Amino acid sequence: MLTTERLLLRKPTPADVESPPEFLRDPEVMKWLGGVEDPHVVVQQWLDGWLAFPAGKFIVETPDGRRIGRVGFNFYDPVSWNRSRAADACPEVTWTIAREEWGNGYATEAALAVRSWFAAPRAISLIEPANRRSIRVAEKLGCTRTDEVAIIGGVACEVWLHPAESRPSG
Repeated sequence: MLTTERLLLRKPTPADVESPPEFLRDPEVMKWLGGVEDPHVVVQQWLDGWLAFPAGKFIVETPDGRRIGRVGFNFYDPVSWNRSRAADACPEVTWTIAREEWGNGYATEAALAVRSWFAAPRAISLIEPANRRSIRVAEKLGCTRTDEVAIIGGVACEVWLHPAESRPSG
């Protein structure tokens, strides 16, 4: 579990699978994540991800227990841009916040917390060029656009490199 000034970030639980967060049903929120899918399956994938990868997705909560988003990691082969469990897989910092909470700085706050916690030697974020909100978050995080790649399903994404000062030296 991680905490920030305004948020609690926690691993998903079986209870979250049984009763998934509402933002997973919102087409406007999910359009940048491949669209709305069965939210029970999505949260189970988050839970399973913690077993398969070095880190996974955290549920973002407010102090009063409202589940307002998710933040965490995917891991990609930096050549094929397929998801990878290999030791040299590149961590991608990801974020999603419920629409009614957009504009409050929660995505930036949560992403900074997980980026600091994981402290990878290299971290990126993959963002579709039309996703202006996420690009603004990446800019607030100090990221630099470095490339454009095609990921799963041929989706074109910009590669945003997280700043070196957020990663350990040596």
